[in-house]
Amino acid sequence: MTHIAHRTPRRAALARRGAAIAIGVLAMVFLLMAAQGRAAAAQTVVSIEFDDGLANQYQVRDALTAHGVDATFFVNSGVVGDDGQMTWAQIHALADDGNEIGGHTLTHPHLTQLTAAQQQAEICQDRANLQAQGFAATSFAYPFGDFDATTQSIVGGCGYDSGRGVSGIVSPNGCFNCDYAETIPPQNRFATRSPQNPRTTTTLADLQGYVTQAEQHGGGWVQVTFHEICNGCDEYSTTLTQFTQFLDWLQPRAASGTVVRTVAQVMATPAPPPPDPATNLLANPSLEADADNDQVPDCWQLGGFGTNTFSWARTTDAHSGGFAERSTITAYTDGDRKLVSRQDAGACAPAAVPGHTYQVQAWAKNVQRPSEPR
Repeated sequence: MTHIAHRTPRRAALARRGAAIAIGVLAMVFLLMAAQGRAAAAQTVVSIEFDDGLANQYQVRDALTAHGVDATFFVNSGVVGDDGQMTWAQIHALADDGNEIGGHTLTHPHLTQLTAAQQQAEICQDRANLQAQGFAATSFAYPFGDFDATTQSIVGGCGYDSGRGVSGIVSPNGCFNCDYAETIPPQNRFATRSPQNPRTTTTLADLQGYVTQAEQHGGGWVQVTFHEICNGCDEYSTTLTQFTQFLDWLQPRAASGTVVRTVAQVMATPAPPPPDPATNLLANPSLEADADNDQVPDCWQLGGFGTNTFSWARTTDAHSGGFAERSTITAYTDGDRKLVSRQDAGACAPAAVPGHTYQVQAWAKNVQRPSEPR
């Protein structure tokens, strides 16, 4: 990971008249500016997903068709047609519209509480049932987001191309230090990450935020997974009105590069070519972008350690462009302060090829003010 740091040696204590010790106040102004232009943002891809094959999910069919959106429905094939579940006829109708049908086990158990043989039966037989209905069934979602290394291996062994959990992306009520989107292709195709599942307390602004946070931090894959479509019938429910409003808001964003794709379509996306070593790999290298207006450049984070008194400020005293970041240290014992390229899975962190060497360049201004004698 790339970071730029400034470390100041401890100032010697000044003894005066054999008694009082006066330590001067150190004022350090550190301006961080990268020399190259801003890196281009990656595309944001949204997948609309539904877990459990619930009967009330069928009512989103018209909204999906009206907005030209294909979704991924993860179905528990062992309970299709039971009370509260969709029928095979309804599932086929969704597939005929262009929606993807994926696997979600036979009966929705906590997989890690089962033996490996039991897990294999739940996962592999579920896929066999879906294929017998004519569905490709290449995408899988873990019930309750419950899986481990054994489960991942079984999902791959049963012929699935991917497995999705239910966390790992920044969300309003948790995972604050996570990435803002899954990478394309994902870090681990059998443990793909998503924001928290929408609940009755999830607002339209929350749903929109899952998308805009990815757009503002380098793009990537956003999986939004719905369960019950109803008016408060379950903790994990969303009203049809709110779901339709989300599609209304999402649809025109295609003009600016945010698109909707099924899970299978995302997984089929080829890996990007190796970066050109002649280009700047840093996102937001000149520190210009601050989409959330938090006074910290997008794709950068404030770092440091030790005992020192400091403050940060966004400044226009820049080497090039309009902005730089200033660290002012007013009292120093040890440690440092630094501006660090965000250490994520690739939305902000520089993408590099193993075995290749890259150069990092930055501009910094150091202003040290000596203390006044006391």
